[in-house]
Amino acid sequence: MLLAVFIGTGGLADGDTVPAVVPIGTEARTSLYTATVMDAEVTDAVESQFLEAEPGEMLVVLTLEMENLSGHAIGLERSADRVESRMINSGEPLLELSGVTPTGPARSWRADDTAPAVILQPGVPAEVKIAWSVADDELDDAVSEKAVRLNVYDAVEQSGQVILSASTTTWRRAELGAQIPLAVSR
Repeated sequence: MLLAVFIGTGGLADGDTVPAVVPIGTEARTSLYTATVMDAEVTDAVESQFLEAEPGEMLVVLTLEMENLSGHAIGLERSADRVESRMINSGEPLLELSGVTPTGPARSWRADDTAPAVILQPGVPAEVKIAWSVADDELDDAVSEKAVRLNVYDAVEQSGQVILSASTTTWRRAELGAQIPLAVSR
């Protein structure tokens, strides 16, 4: 009888995983990488990167400390060393701005402006910046409601896909591991 009640009330059903809410400055750890948002700002241009928002848009720029926990070098925007990480700018990115809808692809660069392409080496923390362009009016609404967040998804590493070659590794998005509320202001 107790078993029937247990099963009837969802005792064997898959539980919904609630993502951790992680404040700025605190590490969000997944199985393959870490991400710590150090700063979030809204601007209309990043001169050092020749990046300018279109009329009616603004840029949400995050400064993050990231560390690659895998054994392979990974790129934030592009493949690196036969690893497709899908960190940003993919159909299911591992780092995703939420609360607002990006109007185009994200851009990333090293925070010290030393390299245009961000490649994360295994076990070496790096400070990077990521910028998303968003509609100005949507951003105003999201900022007033404190709804702008960075979603940090866990990843599953898959190897040997026939699509590219037997030695290619692909990171696929798994469950939402953390949400980081972004205290951005205008």
